[in-house]
Amino acid sequence: MSISSVAGGSSSYGFSMHGANCQCPACQALRSQAAPVSSASDPSSPQTANAAPPASAGDKAGNDASSQNGSGNAQSSQQINAAAPKGPDGKPLNDAQQKEVEDLRSRDVDVRRHEAAHQAAGGALAGAASFTYQQGPDGKQYAIGGEVPIRLSQGSTPQETIQNAQTVRAAALAPSDPSGQDRAVAAEASQMEQQARAQQFQQQHGNQNLSPLQKMQQAAAPAGSAQAKGGNIDTYA
Repeated sequence: MSISSVAGGSSSYGFSMHGANCQCPACQALRSQAAPVSSASDPSSPQTANAAPPASAGDKAGNDASSQNGSGNAQSSQQINAAAPKGPDGKPLNDAQQKEVEDLRSRDVDVRRHEAAHQAAGGALAGAASFTYQQGPDGKQYAIGGEVPIRLSQGSTPQETIQNAQTVRAAALAPSDPSGQDRAVAAEASQMEQQARAQQFQQQHGNQNLSPLQKMQQAAAPAGSAQAKGGNIDTYA
């Protein structure tokens, strides 16, 4: 758009002549209206003292992580407190009582493992385990001792007696930490095995000089003697 020249005038001007230094009323009015906007948008204009700088993404992430860590620590603390052993009255145990509970738990595991080893090796000659219990500060019962009955008996033949004695000895020494009673049972089983082997040797080599009647009488003797002795000796391993 342009403004036509006035007839008889000495000059003419167009819109392109208006600029930042133009002093016409229209340009001055435009500059006065634009001044507040430019100053507000000018990055060099000073900020007010009360204006808070915007939080950066890193600050927000750090605050969120700190908040989450605090929440996680609180939850972990609650879980630990919930798992801590308590007395029958529901009150937390002191350090000495907690130590006693830990010792009783360890003893209970060892005792049950010990007797389970006896039972597994004893097979049909071993009976059910029985335990002695002690109540802990938390009100629970813990096994502090145990025993398994082992049947040490003569068989109907020397070979059967040997097998029984070997099984009993293996059951008595099955745990990794056999007790004095365990070793005593193992020694008794070994003695019975030696006697059975001597009897077996006599039967195998002593019959050569016997008459048929004597051989028949000796063959019947082991079974009769086993019945006369009653057969079973109950011990605990």
